[in-house]
Amino acid sequence: MIVQTVTFIVKKEGKELFEAKTSKDVASMQSFKNCLSSECWFSERKDVCEFMLVSKWESKKDFQNWLKRPEHLQKHREAHKNKESKPSIVLEKIRNSYEICS
Repeated sequence: MIVQTVTFIVKKEGKELFEAKTSKDVASMQSFKNCLSSECWFSERKDVCEFMLVSKWESKKDFQNWLKRPEHLQKHREAHKNKESKPSIVLEKIRNSYEICS
């Protein structure tokens, strides 16, 4: 069993957009095979917002399968294509994986 975390530090003006994104991601994970739980944690500071997606999976492969779903890959392709014309609201992204030890 593993726990995956993905933390996004975003510009304050991206708060509403990211609330919608993380809400969709949590729902998608919860309905995906072998996802045991999923939630989003939120913290707000003066200039930035932090969204941390925390999910628990049967295996790392299960999480990778969720990442490889066609709609997820397409969103990343679109974001990469529009990178020049549309500046990102994401300042930093940090991904971590943990094994449950007890």
